[in-house]
Amino acid sequence: MSSELLKKIYIKCCSAELRINKPGNHSSFSKIIGMSEHKFRYAATISAKFLADPKLSLGESIYLASKNCKIILNSNYNLGIILLCAPLIKVTMNHKLNFKNNLTELLNSISKKDGKLIIKSITFVKPGGISNYEGSGNVFEFNEESNFLEIMKLGSKWDRISRCYINNYIEILDFGLPLLRSLKKKISMERAIENLYLGFLSSSLDSHIQRKHGYRKAKIVMKKSLEIQKKINIFRENKDLLTKLDLYLKKFHLNPGTCADLTVTTLLMDKIRDIFKIPL
Repeated sequence: MSSELLKKIYIKCCSAELRINKPGNHSSFSKIIGMSEHKFRYAATISAKFLADPKLSLGESIYLASKNCKIILNSNYNLGIILLCAPLIKVTMNHKLNFKNNLTELLNSISKKDGKLIIKSITFVKPGGISNYEGSGNVFEFNEESNFLEIMKLGSKWDRISRCYINNYIEILDFGLPLLRSLKKKISMERAIENLYLGFLSSSLDSHIQRKHGYRKAKIVMKKSLEIQKKINIFRENKDLLTKLDLYLKKFHLNPGTCADLTVTTLLMDKIRDIFKIPL
């Protein structure tokens, strides 16, 4: 598969997610103080060349992409997106008949070296709230005796990105992708992405909020999102409802970053399926 085409698709998906009204997150509609839309876009360009490099292993691509984004942009831009999109890009470049089976094979055969590099990516970037976690599975205690998939399994109890590595991207392939493909048949792509994001926000606790603010706050956000979702008419602009939720989340610094990451990943999977005609 063309690595250049995959780069372009990945960058386009990152850009599309920035253009929609996504409550609590940075977008063209509403900024997060201290974050830059230009840097989000630049992070996509920086990471794309490593994620779509066929010479790099999965761990190498994730580590180099995340490390360069952190060094160049001096903050955490796109770590979650990099972690989620890297396996999908890698499987697409090694295109075979059954995408799901090949994704399972890739995730289950992550080498010790690659596992160490993926963990190193997380500890180098230090995403918000990661230091709050204590107990088994702490990435800062990862050593030569540690097992990467076991760490992901422990993390999957509360972290949605870890869960994707363990359950073969069920949240993307069995929830996000069917939802997006159904929505875009009825409404504009931008409105479909808004509703996809809200679907992620209202269906499970956001890992970023839970890490930084705890289970209770994450539960409140999910509940409020579900209440908003029930009021939304997908065939109309819902700016007032989305703005109301956005103001509430930003007032209390509740950033559902993981839901934004899942949204970009679903957009990427949708494009991969359409452009490369990959059966799932």
